Amino acid sequence: MPPCLRAAPLLVLGLSAGPAFADLTAADVWQSWQGQLSQLGYEITGTPQQGSDGIVIPDLGLTQELPDDGGRVEMRMGRIEMTEAGDGTVELIYPPTMPMAVAVTPADDEPLTAVLTLSHDGLWITASGTPEEIDYAYAAQMMRIEIGDVTVGGKAIETLAGGLTFEDLEGNSTTRFNKDVRRVEQRLSSGTVGYRFKIVDEKTGSALDLAGEADSMTHESRMHMPGTGDPSDMVAALENGFRLETDLAFGAGSSQFEVSEDDETMTGSSRSDTVRISGAFSADGLVYESDARGLEVTTELDMFPTPLTYAIDRAFARFRLPVAQGEELQDFGLSIDFAGLRLPDELWSMIDPEATLPRDPANLAVNLTGKARLTTNIFDEAEISALEERGETPGDLDSLSLEKLAFSVAGARLTGEGAITLDNAEGLDMPPAEGTVDLRLEGGEGLLQKLVDIGLIPEDQAMTARMMASMFANAVEGEDTLTSRIEIEKDGTVTVNGQRMR
Repeated sequence: MPPCLRAAPLLVLGLSAGPAFADLTAADVWQSWQGQLSQLGYEITGTPQQGSDGIVIPDLGLTQELPDDGGRVEMRMGRIEMTEAGDGTVELIYPPTMPMAVAVTPADDEPLTAVLTLSHDGLWITASGTPEEIDYAYAAQMMRIEIGDVTVGGKAIETLAGGLTFEDLEGNSTTRFNKDVRRVEQRLSSGTVGYRFKIVDEKTGSALDLAGEADSMTHESRMHMPGTGDPSDMVAALENGFRLETDLAFGAGSSQFEVSEDDETMTGSSRSDTVRISGAFSADGLVYESDARGLEVTTELDMFPTPLTYAIDRAFARFRLPVAQGEELQDFGLSIDFAGLRLPDELWSMIDPEATLPRDPANLAVNLTGKARLTTNIFDEAEISALEERGETPGDLDSLSLEKLAFSVAGARLTGEGAITLDNAEGLDMPPAEGTVDLRLEGGEGLLQKLVDIGLIPEDQAMTARMMASMFANAVEGEDTLTSRIEIEKDGTVTVNGQRMR
């Protein structure tokens, strides 16, 4: 995650919410901020000034050296006030408009500067609790983030614009700290979320113009950070218990877009019922999951006389990867589920005007799991570069299981399952393997004949396909069904339905 994004939730939304347990001072809050930002690897600039009822930081700045000679990030956050309310709580006050300047100076690339402007209507943030356990509560009628001036190598980029708005924002978070670990938990929700983004490639003229909104948003996150150690040493942080979990969900949404390239333009719109994105990162691995329901996309192209509408009931993807180097085997996996995919009637009419093919929605579900050993520190850029130069991979594959395969389209359905174990696997070279995979195809002959009938496949090619199927599959008597069992032996032997292929 880019450093500026790590800092934004802490400074824009405060550090998090709940009832007061004891008197809290502005100094307590400031000390907590310093500790948390330092743990994230930031050097803090800006001298706090003592006021009659709290602390004022006239110009809060953050800087961070990026690892592997990646350069330096600098941010200017502006004026922050921490005012003691007199009831044991502290109010955090930001100006109505707050430019956040970001400067990135890579060691071997052009420097980049950008200004993000945060503005709000009716924002309030209150801190309460104790120095060891600070709760933050916040709300705003409206919050906006706008992309301002951007320069690369000293040259202004005039072709980039965008912004994000939140209505009826509210949330809370809690920061707990002891000598071993700092825990931050956050909950955030809002009404309508709006976004817009436009970029033009100055060299080619290609352009993207996107705008849309969702009727609601919820976000929850939990972060555990080691209380000591070098924040840039991710390996040590993971070993000491670093863990991050996040969940982001949007309600019903819609968007409009325009894409231009090579004198051709595509315009369109989309809608969705819900979108959810979640993830987790710890020594146990990296897990990412996205789940979108009720998607529909309509496009307009010069080559088609009418708009084309594509729809899918669900688009789900999940993957799990190991991140910790070690001798022990670790889990990995990939799961996808595309359910209820429907193509435009206009496309169907072009390839099948007589409606010979069933136009049932297509479905695809795949679930792969396995175990692997990570032999490289993937957070060390030098090690990864050396592996790439040698043509090697960062780990060894031990086993792979096809837990589920289900694909259906135009009246045919393919299913499968199986497992393969690899012996002393090294990288991605094919090692000795042992396992079985079972496949089942229903309705394949019927679909093949319909493709011949509408002229998509010549008869001679269909005959070749039938001959190949007879060699590698068994027909279930009385049904349009074929089955295959693929068996792999450690000596390299491969058989299909008992016939030796290798």
